[in-house]
Parts: sequence; C-alpha cells; structure tokens
Amino acid sequence: MLGDRVSDKAHESRAPASFTEDSGFGLAMAACLRAQRDREPRTWFQRLRGASPLSAEASAVYAHGVGELESAVALAALGADWFIAGSTDSGDTSVGADHVVLGPAGVFAVCSRRHPGAKAVTAGRMILINGRRVAYVRDATILAERLTDSFAALGAPSVQVRPLVTLTGTSELVRGRMKAPVPVLPLQDLAAWLIRHEAVYSRAEIAALVPVAGRLSGWTARPAVTGPSIRLTARFERLRTEVDAARRRYRLWIAVGGAVALAATVTMVAFAIPAIVALFAG
Repeated sequence: MLGDRVSDKAHESRAPASFTEDSGFGLAMAACLRAQRDREPRTWFQRLRGASPLSAEASAVYAHGVGELESAVALAALGADWFIAGSTDSGDTSVGADHVVLGPAGVFAVCSRRHPGAKAVTAGRMILINGRRVAYVRDATILAERLTDSFAALGAPSVQVRPLVTLTGTSELVRGRMKAPVPVLPLQDLAAWLIRHEAVYSRAEIAALVPVAGRLSGWTARPAVTGPSIRLTARFERLRTEVDAARRRYRLWIAVGGAVALAATVTMVAFAIPAIVALFAG
C-alpha cells in the first residue's frame, strides 16, 4: 500500500490552513474589497450611464480577485475528499494560477488560465487562443514533473503527478482531431472530470500523502470552507455582480449611441443627395 511506502517524515503533522492572510487564499478579493470601502457612492447619473463602481485602487486588483473567485468556486465542488494547494509564486493571477490537487483519482498539477471571451483550439500539444499559440501543455507537463520530483524528495517516490490544463472565460473550446497529451478542459468541468475518474488511492493513502503535499515548497494549502471564506466570496460576488451590470449598461449606451449616430448619418445623406444632384444638374 502507498501508506506503507511513504517515509516516516510524511506522517509529520501540519496545522491545517486557516482563513488568514498567511493562507494565501482570497488576498486579491480582500484587497479589492478593502479598496472599495473608501469609494464614494456613484450618483444616479453615473449608475444610469454605467460608470464602474470600482475605485482606481480596486480596479488594479479586481481581475486578480475574479481569478481567485472562479478557482475557489470550481475547486470547492471537489468536496472534503480532496486536498488542494495553490502556488505562492503564480505571478500575474489575473491570467491564471497553478494548483496541486490530491484525491481518490490521484495527484494532479492543474494549470488554470483565464482568457475571457477568447476562442480556444486544441491540436495535439498545441493550444491556440484567438489564433495565438500558447505553451500551456508544456507548462503543465514541466510542473507535473517537478512536483513528482518534489514528492519523491519528501519521501513519496511512488507518486506520479499528472498534468492538467484548465481554461476559464473562453467563449468556445474547439478540440482538433489530434488528441492532446495533456487533458484540456473548462475550469468549471474540473471537479466532475476528477470525481468520475476511477479511484487509485484509498482514504488511508490520501491521509498519508496530505502531510507530504502540505510540505511542498512554494505551495499553500487551501483553507477549508469556513464562515469567513464564505462571507468573503459572497461579498466579492456581490461586487462582481455590480461591475458586470455597469459594464452591460455601458455597452448598451455605446450601442444606442452608435445606432443614433448611424441614423443621423443616413438621414443627413438622404437629405444631402437631392441637393447634390440638383447642384450638378444645374
């Protein structure tokens, strides 16, 4: 059994991650909400024309917060049988994040990438985002190899970390005839994809591996679903609803303004043509 093969170091206890700034979870959402506290309420005219409810400071971290919210919702669907850790060195989290996911189906390196409104096409090892080639399959493969080595160094040499690529916000995901060597799927489908896979670890084996995963350098365990985490995500979701509503209203005004301008142009041309014709005819 895997539990017998994990060295004694793997059974060292580690305090569970709590919902604090030390956990690394929700930092961008919390920062965005803090920045909003001093934001002056929008006037009725600003709301009417679709002005953003975000302050300048909040706008700078808002996209990061959206990324945290999307991954939190998708990963929470896995339930208590799964251990999740997020990278503490993910760079620009507005474009994605990396996670280690450990559960009955195995251990996975999940590279999540955000491309709102983009069209994604997979063709073998290649992924195209709006026609531009990205190296997400390579990134996920390298990450999985490094994590496999890290587990081995921590006393779990039998762990084979598998790579995954998830995309969020894309308008379309087209799969080419060449099968990708790494699974590529929408982030919202991740939980269902993992849960329906055949179990390769027992609960005892998972319990033996969780302390090992908890000691991976550069990774922080996601906190359990608690009252504070629920309240944070709920507050940020309300802010996101306001931002989305403002954007829809602003786009509506742009569309109406364009239609009015086009109608005015057509009307002007309709009146101008007879005058021009008469001028040249005379």
